[in-house]
Amino acid sequence: MKSTIRTEICSLIVALLVFSCASTPQPQSATNNQVQTGETAAVVAELSPSPPSASEIYSQKVSSSKLMLLSSPKETTKGKIFTSPYLLKVEDSDGKPIASYEITVIYPASRKNGEVIFAETAITSDSEGKAEFLPPAPEFAFNSHISFYPKYLAEELSTEEKAKIDQIAQENTIRSPFKVQTNQKSAGGVIAVVDFNQNGKAITSNPVSSSKLLMTLMKLGFTKIGNAPQDVTDAVIQDNEQRILSRAKAIAPSFIIYGSVKIDSLEKSESGITYTLTGLVKSMDIKTGEITFKTEKTLSVTEKNDWTALDNARKALSDAIANEIKYGI
Repeated sequence: MKSTIRTEICSLIVALLVFSCASTPQPQSATNNQVQTGETAAVVAELSPSPPSASEIYSQKVSSSKLMLLSSPKETTKGKIFTSPYLLKVEDSDGKPIASYEITVIYPASRKNGEVIFAETAITSDSEGKAEFLPPAPEFAFNSHISFYPKYLAEELSTEEKAKIDQIAQENTIRSPFKVQTNQKSAGGVIAVVDFNQNGKAITSNPVSSSKLLMTLMKLGFTKIGNAPQDVTDAVIQDNEQRILSRAKAIAPSFIIYGSVKIDSLEKSESGITYTLTGLVKSMDIKTGEITFKTEKTLSVTEKNDWTALDNARKALSDAIANEIKYGI
């Protein structure tokens, strides 16, 4: 009886050992499965493309479209609206019009301390792919430009992405002249532009550049203007704007144009004598004391003799500045 019981117990122990061995996973097999799973995940990650960045999306938008400027308005006068709008058209790569295409517009809107301040707006193409922009009546004179480029949203962009998109926008920007003549041609004013010699000393005996600027402005249609008296010139030499204003008020109804013309360099060569001059000129509103216009120009002129080179350089610089004044004050 005891032998039978012992035999049954041994059989049970053997069965349990067999079951235990069969149900225990093999360590090497598990390791292989983990390796295979990791490799699969890496392959899937490599094959799955990352979403395009904002600059890539914008680049695709620009490359698949063509922005064209069909026409621009003629120049106008300060206070008067342009007689026609800027007209643009957008097409796809097949030459078909693109509707509802947004275009950013950057245009001259005002001045601060004589510098042009630009404003931004947006226009949208119609079913024919056309879009137009009629600027508001200009309150200032400008000799500037207007810009158009495919619009993008700058919100929530990283600095790096913003820089990339800005570069794409610049490379695909259309520019057109934006010219507004002054309405001050007959308002009345004085000119006080001081010449400086090679040693940096002001020349008070003969206002050559001031007179040349005066003559050119008169040819451009300015009236009721003339060279300022010595006391105004002295205030310009002192660079004292309060004194310039107080002394000009008694003689200038609307504005004073003042500044300096200095000799940057004098060079002699086989071609002749070259003078390089820089003119810094401003315009001040007599009624308010506000600086309404400022320009700085540098140019060089070469002639066979010294006097002719300097005189022609002053004339060329005066002509360039006069043209800026026509579209500036």
